[in-house]
Amino acid sequence: MSQLSEGDDFRCNARKLLVVKDLNCMVNEMKRILVHIQNIDEAAFSVKYGRLLEITKIEVLNPAIKALINFWDPDYRCFSFGNVDLCPTVEEYGMLMEFPKHLHKVYFPLRSDKVIPELSKLLKIPYLSRFLEKNASGLKWKFLEVELERKKSQYGSMLERDRLIALGIYGLVLFPSLTGVLSLEAGAAFVEYENTHVNPITAILAETFLTLNHFRKTGKGAMRCCTKLLYIWMVSHIESKRLIFNNFLWFNQKPLKLVEEEEWRSLGDQSWMKKLQESPSSNFSWKAPGSNRLMS
Repeated sequence: MSQLSEGDDFRCNARKLLVVKDLNCMVNEMKRILVHIQNIDEAAFSVKYGRLLEITKIEVLNPAIKALINFWDPDYRCFSFGNVDLCPTVEEYGMLMEFPKHLHKVYFPLRSDKVIPELSKLLKIPYLSRFLEKNASGLKWKFLEVELERKKSQYGSMLERDRLIALGIYGLVLFPSLTGVLSLEAGAAFVEYENTHVNPITAILAETFLTLNHFRKTGKGAMRCCTKLLYIWMVSHIESKRLIFNNFLWFNQKPLKLVEEEEWRSLGDQSWMKKLQESPSSNFSWKAPGSNRLMS
């Protein structure tokens, strides 16, 4: 469940931080994945990769994220809404993603020079290094898309096809970097999950906190974290007229889409700021839907 506590007068220091005015959520990267998930067995994919496909399909309301960032306190490492403090936790993100290999342990990233050879083995793509960016910081997705199309038409390549799609989600959604580029860090997290079943949730949260701190200090930039998870986490704690979640079954997105259309679609940056700033503490849920599952 989220951390919640009573605020104090010293928190006004956070008001001196820069207001976020220039934000790139990089949500268009979703389209680069969705075109490839048609006609795949989503149930079988979920057995291995949890809710990766569902998180990819989420449409993020940019004004909501932009407003939310302005309530992040980099000193306290939480969102401060008046006298309510909330912070996403490993348990909540774990419920959102439902990775079947739920092994949490200290995450030691794979050495960068080991990532490409390991990916080449998993994907069965020889000479994978030819798809690297000029500065060798990551793999170009447009070249991997060609390999993905080839895998789709090859008999017996279903495993490598699914791995390519999962890798694309890791690099473009969970750990985004440059547009159209899968960073080596994202590749390392994917390799660790495939080979040793290390749950990437802690790494996702770490990137989220680092990104939020950066924005509060600079006031601009591109979101180098999983915006979709942060958005779903946010709406799970904000009261709405219509019930969005049923026992945290967020992947049924119809209720969320209805609330977005009926209540939130017309809200701009300032309206979302006002909504979050003026909402009484009773409008924030300290307990995420479905958090009783953590106790079972």
